[in-house]
Amino acid sequence: MCFMTFTGEKSGDIFDGFGDGYDGNAGDGGVNDKENERINSRAITFGSRKMFFTKRLGDAALKSVREPRVKYAFVDYVKDLDSRKPLQHSYPADLLTKFDAELKELSPYVYAGFDPTAESLHIGNLLILVNLIRAQNFGIRPIALIGEFTASIGDPSGKKAERDLLAEEIIVHNSKKVTDQIRGIFENATISSEAPIIVNNKDWLGKIALRDFFRQCKHMQMGKMLRMKTIKTRLEAGLSYTEFSYQTLQAYDWNTLSEKFGCRFQLGGYDQLGHLDFGAHYIKKMSSQTGKNPFAAGVCFPILTDSAGNKLGKSEGGGALWLDTKKTSPFHFYQFFAQLHDDKAEELLPLFSLRSIEELEEIIKEHKNNLGKWIAQKELASEITRIAHGKEGLEVALRCTKVMFGGKRPDLSGLTRSEILQLFRKTIDLKKEEVSTFGDLAVKTRTDKMNGRALMTKGAFSVNGEKKRDPTEAAENFVLPNASDLSLICWGKRDYQLVRWI
Repeated sequence: MCFMTFTGEKSGDIFDGFGDGYDGNAGDGGVNDKENERINSRAITFGSRKMFFTKRLGDAALKSVREPRVKYAFVDYVKDLDSRKPLQHSYPADLLTKFDAELKELSPYVYAGFDPTAESLHIGNLLILVNLIRAQNFGIRPIALIGEFTASIGDPSGKKAERDLLAEEIIVHNSKKVTDQIRGIFENATISSEAPIIVNNKDWLGKIALRDFFRQCKHMQMGKMLRMKTIKTRLEAGLSYTEFSYQTLQAYDWNTLSEKFGCRFQLGGYDQLGHLDFGAHYIKKMSSQTGKNPFAAGVCFPILTDSAGNKLGKSEGGGALWLDTKKTSPFHFYQFFAQLHDDKAEELLPLFSLRSIEELEEIIKEHKNNLGKWIAQKELASEITRIAHGKEGLEVALRCTKVMFGGKRPDLSGLTRSEILQLFRKTIDLKKEEVSTFGDLAVKTRTDKMNGRALMTKGAFSVNGEKKRDPTEAAENFVLPNASDLSLICWGKRDYQLVRWI
């Protein structure tokens, strides 16, 4: 997969990967037969694909390679989403049952926004990204919007208190990291040869004059803004105008994508329904002035929880389940899903998988007929790790899993020092001069009040896979052969710790 950018005096630094056979006034409906005929007349064939000279903005000629579009794509796409997990939050609320005609007229674009408030996305963002990517199976072009401008304002959704304002240089850094992360995830997924569109809202919100923006807000109604659940809740506890205005910026973003691409379908997280509703109404108001199709819609995905009801990825007490390998290693990422309860694995597999629902139903059927073999868990863990970390990341995760759980005791000899460090969330840092006996080491690696020396005499303590029972034994030759500053400690059968000698 390639990622395309174009340059031009008026547009070069705004859109990344634009262009796919949709011409100009995209807001007036879907690609009809006449439009397809016109587009195909300008196409150059490359095997089964075509190169389309699609649009000119300023001095920039835009082109892209794409698969043929599927007509009425959104009807099938929304039904597929519902088959994976019944839709609970959408705009309009009865999207699936009463709006077939309107969905058939939508242009084949869908977008989701990602505010770079951290330097890495997390598992909740990946749920949205996977469903954005899967849209390509239905002939729909995904747009990922990087909210570099809105990250400087702060989304009040899902928050009980004001966000801390981030420094501009931090937001710029985060934006670059998140953009690269999204590109990598699309490449790992390899559903389509067509590059995703990646845009950054600083390229329009950062350039519009304040007066002009307020004039655009003329079509945003205060009553609707105040009725938003998040706003009503926060008004009682205190809400700044800065965060109150966030919904106007997000609505402006969506309308910008509607004008540029004809994109009138949005995906969001569980707390974004109010923003989606407000944005759809804003597009309707703006479209009514130009005679374009005013219909806009979207779907919000549910909050992800584990079997105990804890927010997914936070039940371990280690914070979010990050997509950055430095924050959550591929091994720990894989293991989180590999160790899910059966019912939770069955629920999450259709949500995160890019495979067809028919294929997934067969996997789940096989899983239920072979409980104890962890079939659904392994399928989910493997696919989601490959999407997040690529083929190499999955190979590392599987190799580390085999090392830790493939035998009676771990064998780290086949791993590099870097891979060994990835296996453990943290190390116990000790100075060699502080440890003269294995009894000293036992005491310093206990995190409770139990007597380490007494426990080791009962056979509960091992160093690099070797039992140590004598607390007075001199601590010699206790580092790993392939990492001279590391030692593997184990209490009992499975309580492994990594000591780093400093």
